[in-house]
Amino acid sequence: MLEDYQAAIKYIHSLPKFHRTNNLDNIKQALHRLGDPQNSYETIHITGTNGKGTTTNFLANLLESTGQRVGMFTSPFIKEFNERIQINHKYISNADLVDEVNLIKEKVGDIPLAEFEFVTILGYFYFRGRVDVAVIEAGIGAKHDKTNVIVPTVSVITSIDLDHEKLIGPTIQDIAREKAGIIKEKKPIVTGDLHSSVSNIVEKAAQQKESQLFRLGTDFLVKDFKTNNFELSFTYSDSEITITDILCQGFEKTTAMNASIAIKAYELYQKAHHQEVLSQSVKQGLDSHKLPGRAQIVQKNPLILMDGAHNISAIYNLINSLSKTYENKDIIVLYAGMKDKDRHEILEELAPKAKQIYITKLNMMRSATASDYNLSEYKNVSFIENYHKQLQKIINDLTADQILLITGSFYLVSELENYFS
Repeated sequence: MLEDYQAAIKYIHSLPKFHRTNNLDNIKQALHRLGDPQNSYETIHITGTNGKGTTTNFLANLLESTGQRVGMFTSPFIKEFNERIQINHKYISNADLVDEVNLIKEKVGDIPLAEFEFVTILGYFYFRGRVDVAVIEAGIGAKHDKTNVIVPTVSVITSIDLDHEKLIGPTIQDIAREKAGIIKEKKPIVTGDLHSSVSNIVEKAAQQKESQLFRLGTDFLVKDFKTNNFELSFTYSDSEITITDILCQGFEKTTAMNASIAIKAYELYQKAHHQEVLSQSVKQGLDSHKLPGRAQIVQKNPLILMDGAHNISAIYNLINSLSKTYENKDIIVLYAGMKDKDRHEILEELAPKAKQIYITKLNMMRSATASDYNLSEYKNVSFIENYHKQLQKIINDLTADQILLITGSFYLVSELENYFS
């Protein structure tokens, strides 16, 4: 029996980090012993290389605006573990977490589970009897992802790019086939604007499952995109509805694209329940709760923002949008990357657009160190062993004409969240 919150969290983190198997047999068996709680409420399932967390949050906001009790399962967490399991944006309480972990341990018994499998079970079990619908963010991939034990009302693929190639790659086509595993029989699938090299893979999977496919850029559109002082506006449009002057925080067009994906998924959910979509409700509800670690402003003057962009496509969108929005400001970057990420491509993208880049490392085995970079290629890139000692000096040296961007890893953002708050 685990006595308190710290013991429960310690137990969860003591479980193996990696999946023991590449199938879903263990998690299905464990859930069955618990009465298959994931089948007791409706779900919407979201995967994607980038944007799935943002889209999950937007969609949960929209569903909450209708008065529903909405579960939200996300990863990773930024400040505390409880962020991963929420109902109407209220974290699972410490007491409930301890109770649920003890009950699951007792019922599951000898079934070997990895950490993410256990956390997924915890989320599904906690939501039973407490929510009307849950928005579930996949971990990695979809077909073999441990969340993929549900039959959702709507499925979503936000984007398909190179990331986690060793696990679900190595090619972008392999990644597309894995993510297409989220598509369920005769359930609608919403996608972002996918590369032509992979869109046919998703289309074929949708046809085989007899699932109606709705594609950003074809079946629904983002129009009139504008940014102004860290707020963006756009128009959402499809064959049935047009919503103008939608506002939300941010500066990247991908944010508007993810918002539009959420709106389309919400529209399909409402349609399945014979409910209409009210433009004013969408505009008021879409950005009602913010997600930490995504273009998060932690200081306004001089501007400091944190973003957990950790692969080349996310970094590309982030740095190009930032440099375009603030073309008269110099960008200073604090970056920490993992050994399994495309660090060299990321530096090649950042270096021409930043005045100075400080690379650092995190206190974890996966974190890249100085020897993992070829810094001689760049005049504006330097390595700092311990960013804790130098961060305040970097901040103190900022001028009104400069921006500090902290990026490269959600782990870095997580470490600094408490520093800035």
